Amino acid sequence: MRCDYFDAERCRSCTLMGTAYHEQLTAKQNRARTALAAVGAFPTWSEPFESRESGFRNKAKLVVAGSVDSPTLGILDSLGQGIDLRSCGLYDPRLYAVFATLGAFVSSAGLTPYDVPSRRGELKYLIVTVSPPGRSWCGSSCDRSTSSRGSTRPFPTSFRPSPALPSCRSTFTRSTKRCLRATRRSFCPGGIPSRCR
Repeated sequence: MRCDYFDAERCRSCTLMGTAYHEQLTAKQNRARTALAAVGAFPTWSEPFESRESGFRNKAKLVVAGSVDSPTLGILDSLGQGIDLRSCGLYDPRLYAVFATLGAFVSSAGLTPYDVPSRRGELKYLIVTVSPPGRSWCGSSCDRSTSSRGSTRPFPTSFRPSPALPSCRSTFTRSTKRCLRATRRSFCPGGIPSRCR
């Protein structure tokens, strides 16, 4: 798999990007074999199972940065500035349509991305999950409010990020409490699928 983000040194999260996949599998199996042998275990090994090299990740935790008018959804660089990773090749292709709509929603709802260096702003991150066997999806958010009371932001009443996913309704709940746990709201008409919990 080739990655423009990795080649441009914008994202180095995939530390083995430059290593051939079969070499990665061999190295992992050798590490497991060595670790087990150290405790006296010598199992019979089967051939390693090969997964897809791209499009396999059905869950995305996206740090929200940038500005209200131009939010980034992805990660932060060493200076705490946002790097937009909405085109990352690891994600399930169905997530791309969701990413585009969520970016527009952050702007239309007036949610100020949290700025780590200045420790100001509201929305810290979004988590989105698509259900592998079906066509449903769900999400959650983590944000901070300067208000003494929590409030809600309406999600678009008719939200269909792509024909492959159902329409959905929800609200983001804002909390004055520390984000030890994100507030989760179902974006699926039938509730949160078990794979999204």
